[in-house]
Amino acid sequence: MIRLNAFGHLENGRRRGELIAAACELVKLSRREQGCVAYDFFASETNAGNFMFCETWADEVALAAHAESEHFMRLVAVIEEITGPLKLEKFTF
Repeated sequence: MIRLNAFGHLENGRRRGELIAAACELVKLSRREQGCVAYDFFASETNAGNFMFCETWADEVALAAHAESEHFMRLVAVIEEITGPLKLEKFTF
């Protein structure tokens, strides 16, 4: 199993609606992928503007397919255009 946590920050709430729409679409489409165990999006209640994606994948093959999917490339580009690069942490178990 592979766990990815991706962290980002939205300054001053600008384009928050756009960010949430893109994140929700990414979650919905990613959950349908083969090998996706879990895929969630969270917004911090203690640090305004902070958010994270938590993903769990069955294996490297599933993760690689996800990274090459049309929806991933399209929606992550939108998200990072709004927030800047996401910080990624990868864990295995």
